[in-house]
Amino acid sequence: MLGIASSDLKHGERLPSTRELARRFGIHQNTVSAAYRELSARGLIEAKKGSGVYVSGTHKNGSASSLDGLFARFVAEAARSGHTKAEINEFVTRSLLARTVRRFVVVESDPKLREIIAYEISSGTGVESCGITIDSLSTYVAVDGTQLVALANERHKIDPIVDKCCYLNANSVPSAMAGQDRPANNELIAVVSGWEQFLSFAKLYLAAAKIDSRCVVACITSDKDWRKRVKSASVIISDCLTAAAIQPDERLRIFPLIARESIEALTQL
Repeated sequence: MLGIASSDLKHGERLPSTRELARRFGIHQNTVSAAYRELSARGLIEAKKGSGVYVSGTHKNGSASSLDGLFARFVAEAARSGHTKAEINEFVTRSLLARTVRRFVVVESDPKLREIIAYEISSGTGVESCGITIDSLSTYVAVDGTQLVALANERHKIDPIVDKCCYLNANSVPSAMAGQDRPANNELIAVVSGWEQFLSFAKLYLAAAKIDSRCVVACITSDKDWRKRVKSASVIISDCLTAAAIQPDERLRIFPLIARESIEALTQL
């Protein structure tokens, strides 16, 4: 299409056979046939039985308002501005592959948890994230470029209200802690977060790992003295949002709430 629009391929010019193109680019012959069928459906090429495939002799870059016509005008204008065909091709390819989601909307009623999830998504995808409560969904109006996301355990509440929500899996404690050195029995461990449930979960997991509860101090960031309380700790465990306020600190062990696979899936949207 680019070759025809830029007149590198002239009207009536014979194109390579499907077999030749398949061999040249190392792809399946059916792939070339499918591409030729699409170009033929657009009126850009025509097959002549027993002769081959040719650039349509009657093609005149399409009507002014057709996609073919608009694309031809774009290519011509870009060429006049000094851009090469390779640059135009790279730009078109990059534009078509550009992400369609420009904002993630986290559906979560707990404001502190919602804040952490939104931060993790923004940090992991580079896309702006905000949040709403589940109760607000009934009046939510979808906007182009936005994507609803929520923890998988909220699906039973959200599915009856909206049908286009992407569900996230929670992180696995073993996978998050894999490769981390286990604190010595007498070391003080500080657990810090703005979300109280994080503190409860962390203490539970540390107890399961047979860490003496007397060596664990839980600090909520709403407490103005929390920084003083962690000074004597050998290890600090926190969520991603709180970690941003602590770093750099070699004592820090960050526990993301969202599974890495779920964040990676969001980057593909």
